Amino acid sequence: MDTDAELDRLYRVPPEDFVAARDDAAARARADADTDAAREIAAARRPTRAAWLANLLVDDARDEVEGLLALAPVLAHAQRSLDGAALREVSAQRNRLVGALARRAAALGRAAGARVGSGVERDVRWVLESALADPDLADRVRSGRLERYERHSGFGPLGEAGSGAAGSTANADAPRRARSPQPDGGGERRHGDGELAGRRRDARRREAEHRAAQERERREAEQHARALAEAEKAVETARLAAHDAGRERDDARDRADRADGRRDDAHRRVDELTAELDRARAAAEDADRARDEADRAARDAAGRAERAEEDLARSEEALDGLRSD
Repeated sequence: MDTDAELDRLYRVPPEDFVAARDDAAARARADADTDAAREIAAARRPTRAAWLANLLVDDARDEVEGLLALAPVLAHAQRSLDGAALREVSAQRNRLVGALARRAAALGRAAGARVGSGVERDVRWVLESALADPDLADRVRSGRLERYERHSGFGPLGEAGSGAAGSTANADAPRRARSPQPDGGGERRHGDGELAGRRRDARRREAEHRAAQERERREAEQHARALAEAEKAVETARLAAHDAGRERDDARDRADRADGRRDDAHRRVDELTAELDRARAAAEDADRARDEADRAARDAAGRAERAEEDLARSEEALDGLRSD
């Protein structure tokens, strides 16, 4: 048996049919004396519905899935660099791709005859978004044998903002040094010095205003990047909570399936015991009928014996009478 091909086939089977298909494949492998294949197939776990849809999606749109996963390093770099514009751009691209792929996966599931509601489609979105942050999960998505997806820590904490531009600006109106008394003609020189000082003050003011504007822009960019990162973190927290709830739901479904199996076994045993009891009752009824027939036969035989004895007695009396004559 080609184990890889068989596992690939199994992970395309709808989750509600997975256990029966897996057990049948394992039984065929055992019948072929392929114990390794039987063991590997029997160990396969039923995928969640979202994981099953992701497996169908990888088969149908592998290039598009790879294109989405290729955004992981770009998105991580944008988050680390606090580049608000780049982060907005790559986040928008990610959201477009994830949405389109999730809708495509839902359509594939419906084409396979499954009911795919908005909740399951949302789960597929979370699978794809989680794969962007978790390389191991991304590899399992690529494999087409995804069973479920686990919690991840996102892209990691954002790096601290840079130390910024220069420190606080100097006071443009620093005290001027005391000037020594001017000789004759100093009025003209003082006038020239005043114009130069004014130009210098204007230059310092413009420079200070430029630095202040740059500082404001830097702070605004940092604030926006932090706000965006906090929003991403809030979405991630909600996603993880929903994932945990989904995993609990899947575990509950597994427990329900096992309970169904035990119930079916019990019903089969009841049916077997009922059939056995019916057979025993039929045998008892046959025995009762045989006993009744034997009783009737015994009574008939006893009557015949009694009549025979009476006949014998009369015959003996007649014989004795003849002898006495």
